Amino acid sequence: MDELKKRLQKELQQSLDNKVLSELSWTLTAQKVLISYETVTKTKMDVLMKMMLMTLQQLSIEHPEELAQVLGVELLFVEDLLSMMEGAGLVVKKDVWSVTELGVTQLTTGMLLHEIQTEEAVLLVSPLHNEFLEAERPQQFMERQEPFRYEEDPSSWSTKGLTTEFVRNQLTELVEQDNTSEWQRVVEQVLKIEKVGQVQIPCFEFHIHNMDQDALYARIWNTYTDQWDETLEQLVMTKERSNWRRRYLPNEEE
Repeated sequence: MDELKKRLQKELQQSLDNKVLSELSWTLTAQKVLISYETVTKTKMDVLMKMMLMTLQQLSIEHPEELAQVLGVELLFVEDLLSMMEGAGLVVKKDVWSVTELGVTQLTTGMLLHEIQTEEAVLLVSPLHNEFLEAERPQQFMERQEPFRYEEDPSSWSTKGLTTEFVRNQLTELVEQDNTSEWQRVVEQVLKIEKVGQVQIPCFEFHIHNMDQDALYARIWNTYTDQWDETLEQLVMTKERSNWRRRYLPNEEE
């Protein structure tokens, strides 16, 4: 971690106009939550399934053999697909085979809906960022540091502040990022949100004077996201920057 801090400081001072005036190390508390939710997977409907559904809409088909003959395909394929579509509620057999309302809808969209699945995910939520982080990244360890001076008591944090809509939107961004035109996974419903722990995220804070522009600003490296954290930087500057000139450059005029 010391090597990382030195590398960051060197990076900040690559410009001869920049001077690092102060550096701090502290930890940001992220809350670990277990979320149970339901998803539905949609896959692109294949050509044979579309042809079967369209044929059943147009003709009175009583036996699979008739459908296989009309389409000119092997009976085994027709029987397997009919069985699958019947189980999915796309077709129904009374006197003849017919397409259900669900079948019509899915034929129109060209996407086949599979059974709803219940899933769980452990995510991190940063109250100061008001967003979720994936909880699968390796942790950065360092000697015990002071907590971030502007975070509220982490022990008082509760999942009650996480609305179902907010959680669903955050999950949607994570779950649907790998979707394609042929395969989609969609969050249907959030079932449960449970607090299961905390994670301490080491951060490095630098106060910088750009001598060319005579500007004072903060840069904060978030070791969990492995990038500069603009949210934390803006928070610190909003609360403190008005005092930095007097603190760091006392010999200059206000």
